[in-house]
Amino acid sequence: MAFATPSGADFFASWIDGSWRGTDSMYPAINPAEGRPFADLAAASTQDVDAAVASAGAAFRKTRGVRPATRAEWCRSAAQALLAAHEELAEVLSTEHGKPIAEAGGEILFAVRGLEMAAESVLAQGGETPHVQDANKRAIVRREGLGVWAVITPWNFPVNIPVEYIGPALASGNAVVWKPAPTTAVVAAKFREILLAADFPQELLQLVITNEVAVAGHLVTHPGIVAVGFTGGSGTGQSIAKSAWDKKLLLELGGNSPIVVLGDADLDIAAAAISNAAFWNAGQVCSAAGKVLVAASCADELTQMLAKRAADTVLGSPLDPGVTMGPVHMEASIARYDRLIGDARERGADVVAGGERVQGRDGFFFPPTVVTSVGRDAALFTEETFGPVASLSVFDDEDDMVEAANAGDFGLVGSLFTTDVSKAFRLGELIDCGLVVVNDTSNFWEYSLPFGGAAGRRSGRGRLGGRWVIDEFSQVKTLAIDVR
Repeated sequence: MAFATPSGADFFASWIDGSWRGTDSMYPAINPAEGRPFADLAAASTQDVDAAVASAGAAFRKTRGVRPATRAEWCRSAAQALLAAHEELAEVLSTEHGKPIAEAGGEILFAVRGLEMAAESVLAQGGETPHVQDANKRAIVRREGLGVWAVITPWNFPVNIPVEYIGPALASGNAVVWKPAPTTAVVAAKFREILLAADFPQELLQLVITNEVAVAGHLVTHPGIVAVGFTGGSGTGQSIAKSAWDKKLLLELGGNSPIVVLGDADLDIAAAAISNAAFWNAGQVCSAAGKVLVAASCADELTQMLAKRAADTVLGSPLDPGVTMGPVHMEASIARYDRLIGDARERGADVVAGGERVQGRDGFFFPPTVVTSVGRDAALFTEETFGPVASLSVFDDEDDMVEAANAGDFGLVGSLFTTDVSKAFRLGELIDCGLVVVNDTSNFWEYSLPFGGAAGRRSGRGRLGGRWVIDEFSQVKTLAIDVR
């Protein structure tokens, strides 16, 4: 399947300084449902990064006096442009990523809401007038944009996650050089083309497509960049933090979400929520079910309920409206699943559903998988799976469950299932994650809520969402005025 390129060329390219920019360095875009290329992409160079940063910097300086109400209208206009083209973009997203077309459409509509929320959040920001001792002075504390951001986004939500950064950045008075994941860069190019119809100064959003690590490194360390926003793996986030130590950092990193299921839980609710957390988007979510910690009294029943839900999942072409799970995005991921499941088996775990790559068909298909009796020494317990795997570990004691939930390096999202409201508060407060969801999927999040990792862990720094992300994308400025 091929899509019309924004530039009218036979490849997809970066959008830099007002035009689509091709290069001599090309790489293929892969359709994961077929396992073969469907388009070509032009990889930007370090010189292209220099041009993008320069153009974004000029646009920032030109627009830094624009008032919040106008910037809010920019975001609303972008939302309208995205809404108008959401069906076309959903087909591109489903093809390049591999998620079912219904999930692709849902992601884009959620991103529309994200742009609208950015407008609402910046208008809700107010200034302050602190009292000072000098009777001749009046002080005003306000927020303003920082400058040019480098925004680097992953492939698992290639429309929504960029909006989590781009919307607040524009609303707060910044410029952005956006580098999408190289494996979903066709989606990025089409999305950038759609936003050309929006009413905002277009040079405030530069698009740099590349599959070269050195080019990405040049972007995050560029002297014209004042801040870096990144969503992705903890290892890459650590590297960015070291190399861009002199810049403001907003990092949303890895997770291995602990799912605590107490003996009094409503298992119908728990099974539905856990299967969502494990299998939605083929488990390729930073808040996906990582380690399901279940009370021994209900472990067997929950295991069978999850196995039934895995069996009921319809695996197939993501463009088929009846399919509920498509391929995983990258073939390399399957080797990681094999390693994690094989290690767990060697340590005494049982695979009760799935567990092996789907044979006899093209593409990168791995079935919904349920593994039980996973020991705390298994890699499946300690590492982020980032795939369609529900991993269950059995416990007899609630305190041990909380200790296991907090074990390891991650602390992004957790989930707790209980019908006892006192336990919901008490144990929820003890789970060391930035977000704890009670009696629902760990994938629950809305733009009005703060999202980010707990302090001291490898799940990032700062917060996305609502007024909290506006704080991240702005800095405090104080004006002290003598009125004599």
